[in-house]
This record gives sequence, C-alpha cells and structure tokens, in this order.
Amino acid sequence: MTQSKDEVREQARRVTTSRDQSRRGREERRRRLVLITTFSAITISVVATISGVLYDRVFVPSRSVATAAGQTLTMSGYVTEKRLNLTSQIAQNVLLAAFGGQFAERFQQQNPFLETEVAALSLTNEPDGIVVQQWVDRVMLEKAAADQYQITADAGMADQSFIRDYGQVFGEAPAADATPTGPTATPGGREPTMTRRPTQGVPTASPDVARAGALVAPILDQIYKNYMDSLKAVGITGKLTRDDFQQALRSQYGRQVLIEAVKAKLVPEEGFVASTVATGYQTSHILVRVDVPEKATDAEIEALYEAKKPQALELLAKIKGGADFATTAASESEDFTSRKKDGKMDAFDASGRSVAGTTFAPEYVTATLALAEGEVTPDLVKTTFGWHIIQLNALTVPSVEEQLATARTAAFEEWVPSLAATYPVTYAVQPTETAVPAPTTEAPIAPTAALGGYPTDTPEPAATATVQAPEPTMTSTPTKQP
Repeated sequence: MTQSKDEVREQARRVTTSRDQSRRGREERRRRLVLITTFSAITISVVATISGVLYDRVFVPSRSVATAAGQTLTMSGYVTEKRLNLTSQIAQNVLLAAFGGQFAERFQQQNPFLETEVAALSLTNEPDGIVVQQWVDRVMLEKAAADQYQITADAGMADQSFIRDYGQVFGEAPAADATPTGPTATPGGREPTMTRRPTQGVPTASPDVARAGALVAPILDQIYKNYMDSLKAVGITGKLTRDDFQQALRSQYGRQVLIEAVKAKLVPEEGFVASTVATGYQTSHILVRVDVPEKATDAEIEALYEAKKPQALELLAKIKGGADFATTAASESEDFTSRKKDGKMDAFDASGRSVAGTTFAPEYVTATLALAEGEVTPDLVKTTFGWHIIQLNALTVPSVEEQLATARTAAFEEWVPSLAATYPVTYAVQPTETAVPAPTTEAPIAPTAALGGYPTDTPEPAATATVQAPEPTMTSTPTKQP
C-alpha cells in the first residue's frame, strides 16, 4: 500500500522528534551525572578537610603520650611541658648571666638556640624522652606526697623558694628562718663541740610567703626584660611571654618544695643522731727525701733509706724538743712544694682522697688517722718519697645540718624508685631516648700526691683545710698517694 505524502512527512516528523527526545534525554543524564560527580567530589573534599582539621585540632592534641599516677600526658600537654622546660633553662641562663664575669656572655649566647627550639614546637614533634620523664617524675611526686604524707605545695611556697634564688640577684630575698633547728658539729678534735645554727628549712605558711609573693612581680619583669634584650641583640623576637616564665618557675620551685618536704618526712630532724667521726684531715709534713734509682735492688733501697734516717730522726727530735713545726718545715723540709706553705698539704678524707682529687699514700693516711688534732707522729713515717714527720693540724666534722641533708638525700633516692610499683607508668607514644653513658665499674687511676716536690719558681696555690663528705656516685674516684 502506497503511503501518501502527508503520511511520509508525519512519519519523518515522528522519527525526528524521537531522535530529539533521545538526544535531550542523553544530555540530561550527562548533566545529572556531572552534577552528581561534582557534588560527590566536593563532599569528599569537605569531609577530608573536616577530618584533617579534626585530626590536627582534636585527635592529635588529645593523643596520649604517657600515663602516670592516674594522669595522662597528651600531645598538647607535652608541648606545654616542653615549652616550660625550655623557659626554665632560659631563666637559669638569665640568672647566671646576671652575675657577670667571663661566663656571662656564654650563658646569654645559649638563649637564641633555646628560642629556636621554642619556635619549632609543634604537635607533630616526636616526644622528648627527658621531658616526658620529668613529667612522670613530677606527677608521681605530687601524688605520692599527697597520698603518703598529705603534702602539697601552693604557689606562695613556690614563690618563696624562687625568691631565695633569684631575689639575691634581681631583688630583695626574704630573711632566712633563724629558728634553731638542731645541733651542729664544729671541728675541734676527736670530740667536736655541738652547737646550734640557723637553718633554711622547707618553706611553710608564714609572713615570708606573702612577702615573697609581693616580690615576684618585679623580679619576673626583670627576668623577662633581660630575656628579650638578649634576643634583640641578635635580631630575634622572643616567642615566650612573661606568664610563661611565671608558670615555668612556679612549677620548678613547687617541685623543689615538695622534694624538701618529703625528705623531711623520710628523715625527721627529731631523733636524728649526728656522727662525730671526722671526714677531713688537714696535715703538714716535713720530708727527708730518699731518691731511689730506677733499677735499685731491695738491699740498695734499704741502704738509701738507712743513710737518710739519722737526718730525719734529728729533725723529729728537734720538733719534739719544742721547735715550731711550720718554721722547721719552711726551712728544712725537702718537699719544696709544701715548704712554701710551711709544710701544709691538701686536706683528705679517711680513704686518702684529697680535695685536689688525688689520693695520699696509705702509709701517710694510716699515720694521720692515728693522731689527735695538733699531734705530731711519734715516729718517722716511711713512704716511697722518703721519711716523713706529720702533724695533724685540723679535723673536719660535717655539721648536723650537712649530715641531716645527706641522710635525707639518700633516703629520698631510695624512696623514688618505689613509686613505680605504686603508680604504674605506661607510654602510649614511645619517647625519643636520650643517650646516657653507661656507668663504669672500674675506677680510673688517680695521680699520686706529690709529697716530694722539687724546687720550682712557680707559685703554689694556698692549701684548703676543709674537705666535704663525698657524695655517693656510680663511678669510683681516683686515688692519690704521697
């Protein structure tokens, strides 16, 4: 059947319309796809941005670094601890530089380097093991002091302790507590006289605390000014604020107050019995030198000593006859070093260790320990240098305060390790370890005390007559022999 022209045109129109509709449908679908894709991309980008912000501002700051004594150190808290740690170091440099002298510039030069660390502080930094451990030690100390001894340190007590150090340089220091707190041993022979001496104990609530609080502000102002001036001199703008210094120093001195208070609880002054045993011996000697050839036999050595013995016995008899020991040593001793000081030697302790870090020969030490103060050896003392006549000039006995402080420090050092069992520590982020040299178990060889110095034109330093009781240490101390 033949289609009319109108039918053909109608059919063509329908085909064209169908094609147009199909094309418009495809274009519509493409537009919707583009819109969906664009919206999805924007949504993903927004979600990623929000996630990043939340990670940086919420998750990272709140991420745990360590937990101790029921408290958690977050990354945000760590950055604050590190900032205060650096602030304390800068404050210490400002204090030391204020004393002037040859080291002042050196301390001032350290501040720009510390300031660089302040500027670089970030939540992305790896935790410093030293700072983390300091935080752990502090929170455990605060918790244990409160739990075991009901001790806390407030800002006023920290200010008082702070003023005692910085007030000497930047302001007025509160007067020390002059209340007698116990007997003090003073040198004076085998049985020292016990006397009382004013002490500075643990700060307590007193008028000094309030007075210290009033003095803190101008001292902090001066510290902050010196800090800014030291950086300005090298073209650096300081990042720290005055409040940083106040917070750092109060934290530092608050910890010191707690430590002293705990020490006082561990070893109470009441009932403490001080020792009267001497820890320092200051002597003079007269030497008759015996020079021994390197390859001498025992018989030859003995003959050399016997040849010199009459001379030494003559000098001993002279001293026993009433001759002044110092005058005789200055004119007739063959130790040409000590004779310039009337025979005086460095003080040493019962082990023979001297204030110069050397060790006296055992024969010399043994003979000295058998003497009373002011006494002269009744017989000659033989060492590798020759024959000695020794006089014990003075005994040093640590004061009650010194002995009490030593006992308290030892007790505190034993107490601190026990806290780990009571207050377990966990590290969510392993801090960067700081290399510490391993302690050595072998004592280095110490130089021998020169008891037989030869003539020299070099002036000798004045002898020191006081020996401090040695502090316990991981490393043995060298010995010195006369």
